[in-house]
Amino acid sequence: MAVLLDLDNTLFDSSKIYYATIKSLEANAKSLGFSSGKEFKKLYDSVRTEVKKELPENPVNRLRILYFKKISELLHKGVDPAFILRLDAAYFRFFLDGIKEWKKENLAEFKRILSLLRELQEVQSIVLITNESLRTQVLKLSVLLPKDIRYGLVTSEESGAEKPSPVIFQKALNGEDPKKSYLIGDSLQDDIKGGLSLGLETFHLDAPIASGKKKTVLEKKSLDGKSYWHSPDLASALNYILSLENGNLVL
Repeated sequence: MAVLLDLDNTLFDSSKIYYATIKSLEANAKSLGFSSGKEFKKLYDSVRTEVKKELPENPVNRLRILYFKKISELLHKGVDPAFILRLDAAYFRFFLDGIKEWKKENLAEFKRILSLLRELQEVQSIVLITNESLRTQVLKLSVLLPKDIRYGLVTSEESGAEKPSPVIFQKALNGEDPKKSYLIGDSLQDDIKGGLSLGLETFHLDAPIASGKKKTVLEKKSLDGKSYWHSPDLASALNYILSLENGNLVL
């Protein structure tokens, strides 16, 4: 038995932090070798679009260092390793600082998530499953989760396939019975469709942490004729799984 847990926009608000990170790079553009923040943003948006068109089905299209290499080629008419590595280091410095700040802003709610994960790991194996590079996700996890949270990690990079391919889910399950396992994620296409194809009990999240105005109840929905749970946030999904495993609702 296992709980497969998506990382970005499931365990934390990756999208919000990403946009804040790009804003920070833009604000610090001159110290990073650009004439202005406007120049950085124009180049970044251009190469990001280019890479995603060139590699539409390849997880490599998410690698920031590839974007920064292309920026170097445009700005310096060639490959400048020091410039590329400086941009890459700055990107991850701002992103990891963003994770730390997000945890502070959502302290009570994130503590609740950690408490549920600690209880869950006593009855189920927790495996993080992600369409990202191993290095990128290890960096994020280094500041996101405390050491007492036990989990496995399976990336598309090491699986040779991205969600919703059954290959990455089977690698994450590692022989566990999918019909006795769970999947929690934010993407209907990548997470829910992939989990349902193998028979996992699946939970689709609105957000890692719900706003105060959202309902905190789970609802049954359907995708391609198969049922899944819609959950307003991660804590609600974890709480429900624990209620199934322990026979009582965790309050």
